[in-house]
Amino acid sequence: MSSKVGRPRDGDSAETRRKILRAARVRFARDGFRATTNRMIAQDAGITSGAIYHYVESKAELYADVYCSTVDHLYSEFEQAASEHDTLFDQYGAVLRRAAELSLDDPSITGFIVAVTEETRRHPDLLALMTPQRGRHARFFAGLVEAAHERGELAPDLDLRALTDLLGSVMTGLARMSHAAGDASRYTAAVEVLERFLDGSLLNTRV
Repeated sequence: MSSKVGRPRDGDSAETRRKILRAARVRFARDGFRATTNRMIAQDAGITSGAIYHYVESKAELYADVYCSTVDHLYSEFEQAASEHDTLFDQYGAVLRRAAELSLDDPSITGFIVAVTEETRRHPDLLALMTPQRGRHARFFAGLVEAAHERGELAPDLDLRALTDLLGSVMTGLARMSHAAGDASRYTAAVEVLERFLDGSLLNTRV
């Protein structure tokens, strides 16, 4: 008997959608937008090819749904991690550690996000569909920096936009490095070294 299902019952709809989004993210991260087909995604999700169209109208719409759900999940996690600390230094460390944990738990998240810039360059029509979550990365780090500025943590002459760019770029760079290496544990290791660099414990004080 086939394990695939057709049109889901209402009670199964949310779970089936999660399976589709997860299968799609893995496929898009591994094979890219062009090479991935809805048939492949449906097979990976354990549903019939036709059933996938009860959830999305096209592969482009599915890609955008994966992007929006993934970004929302990531930055909701980062917001929670930051909310548990009171200073920018501690907030940023917590966010980097949470990003490393998420990358270890599911490497397809990093693989997908890293590839988005190149995929949207090749397929610019995707951008309009991704609007609900576009720019959240920049807004998140700008929010951390602005809050630190308002608390009086930062030097008065500091370029806040430059600091925002730096914080976001470090996270993006770590993600790209670990993805290119094919080893998510390198993300965690790099974060640990960065924290030691920032707090001064990286240096050999006996020299």
